[in-house]
Amino acid sequence: MGWFVAIAARPHVWGGGFWSLGRYPRRRHRGYKELTEEMPIRDILDNDFILFGGKGGVGKTTCAAATAFALLPRKTLVVSTDPAHSLGDCLGQQIGDEIIQIDQAENLYALEISAEKTLERFKMDYRRQMRRLLETAAGIEHLTPRERESLLSLPVPGADEVMGLKRLMDVMDEGNFDKYIVDTAPTGHTLRLLSMPDIFDEWVDIFHRLRDKHRFHERAFSRPDRADEFLLSLKTSTARIRDLLQSQKTEFVVVTAADRVVIEETKDLVSQVTTFGIAVRHLIVNKLFPDLDADFARARRDQEQKLLQVIRNTFSQLEITEVGLYPTEPRGIENLCRFAGMLYK
Repeated sequence: MGWFVAIAARPHVWGGGFWSLGRYPRRRHRGYKELTEEMPIRDILDNDFILFGGKGGVGKTTCAAATAFALLPRKTLVVSTDPAHSLGDCLGQQIGDEIIQIDQAENLYALEISAEKTLERFKMDYRRQMRRLLETAAGIEHLTPRERESLLSLPVPGADEVMGLKRLMDVMDEGNFDKYIVDTAPTGHTLRLLSMPDIFDEWVDIFHRLRDKHRFHERAFSRPDRADEFLLSLKTSTARIRDLLQSQKTEFVVVTAADRVVIEETKDLVSQVTTFGIAVRHLIVNKLFPDLDADFARARRDQEQKLLQVIRNTFSQLEITEVGLYPTEPRGIENLCRFAGMLYK
C-alpha cells in the first residue's frame, strides 16, 4: 500500500454588426471566497468540467484518471488533449480519437483528441466556405485559384488547438455524460491551448473586416452569405469555449512536486490560468518521498519539507493536498482505484 499524507486547509478561490456577439468578456477574475471557508479536496468532484495541469512528469494523467474512477458510478468521460497521449498507458487500454468505454469500468469512457485530425476534418467540411472567404476578402480576392488553395493549406494560428476544444464542446453538447475530465499537456502547451481562443478570435475578426472592406469597394452591400455564417459560427464557437472555461462548474486542478524548478513553473501556470478567468482552487503536491529510517530517505525528506514550506507560503490561497510517492506505477484499474481512494478519502 502506498504512503499518503493529505493536509491542507488554506482555502481560497481564484478565481459587433453581424458581430452581434460583441467582444466576449476576457481575463475575468473569479470572485474570492472568504479565507475561512474550507474546500476539502472532494469538492473537486462537485464540478462538471475538471482540468488537470502541471509540468510534465508530476502525475497529471494519474490524478485525472484516478479522479474519473472517484466519480463513478456517474457517467464520466476522461479526455486527453496532450499531443503525446499517455492516458491509454495509464488506464492499461488502447485509446484513440473515438470515444471508447474502459474495460471492466461501467460508466467510464475515454478519448484522446487528435487536434490535427479534427482540424483536417474541419477543413474538409468547410472548404467551400473558406474558399469563399478568400474570394471576397479585400486585398486577396484577386489571387489565382492555385494561390488560394496554397493559402488554404497554410496553418491558421491556434486553429488546431481551437478545433480540439471545439471537438470536446461538440461531445459535451451531445449530453451523453455527467462529468468531463481533461488531462492536459505540460504547462507550456496548456497555456498556449488556453490562449488560442483569443488568438483565433482575432483571426476571425480580421477576415470579417477584410470582407467588409471588399463590400465597400465593390458597393456590394448584400445580405450575409454562407461565408458570413461560417465566420459567425467560428465566433460563436470561441465564445462558447470561453464560457465553458469560465463556468462556475469548471475547475483547473494544478499538480506539482516538491522541486524548485517545478514550483517556479507552477507559479507561472497558476498566475496565467487565473488571468483566463478559470477557477483554480486546489493544488496537489505529488510523489513525496516516504518517511523511512535511512540516511538517504531522511535527507530527501528534509529537503522536501523545506520546499513544502515554500509551496505552502507561495500558494496559501489554495487548498493543498500532499500525496506520497506510490510504491508501484499506478497503472490499470486496480491501482488507479486504490490511488483514488487515497486521494479523495
